[in-house]
Amino acid sequence: MAKRVVVDPVTRIEGHLRLEITVDEKQNKVVDALSSATMWRGIEVILQGRDPRDAWAFAQRICGVCTTIHALASVRAVEDALEIKIPKNANYIRNIMLATLYIHDHLVHFYHLHALDWVSPLEALQADPVKTAELQKAVFQKYGKLVELAHDYTGLKAYPRKFPKATPAYFKTVQDKIKQIVESGQLGIFA
Repeated sequence: MAKRVVVDPVTRIEGHLRLEITVDEKQNKVVDALSSATMWRGIEVILQGRDPRDAWAFAQRICGVCTTIHALASVRAVEDALEIKIPKNANYIRNIMLATLYIHDHLVHFYHLHALDWVSPLEALQADPVKTAELQKAVFQKYGKLVELAHDYTGLKAYPRKFPKATPAYFKTVQDKIKQIVESGQLGIFA
């Protein structure tokens, strides 16, 4: 007998997914699996009638995390349609750009979308704002190098080069806001 499992929505990604899985219970194996994106963003409509050479600028806004891969996919689609072959060295440059942005995308995904699975908002109440500011500055020293590469080699200016709010006073304000949320009872499953 087959059992159907549906997970909808799958969150903590840019745009939700729906997963439908059929499991053969006798063999304990997945016999069918479907994944569908449930958020229509309308980029196709926005691109209609535009110069194909501009598609990358719109396509990269499909996702707020992994912008560059969408831009590159649209560039490659235009190149394929026009049968354009880029030089080998140009492909190397693309790969270097993608490598730096791949690391950046994973950092953004983890800290903005995935971290709540690993970090307790309640524990933030025990954090030391001074140590938190020091950690932020240490992380930015490494992150900043990636941002510089992205800015210098891709021309993308979408990501900050500085975090002026990385101060103990700022993190104390954040801690106070979290405390208000905890005290209000609005944390749901995180409390």
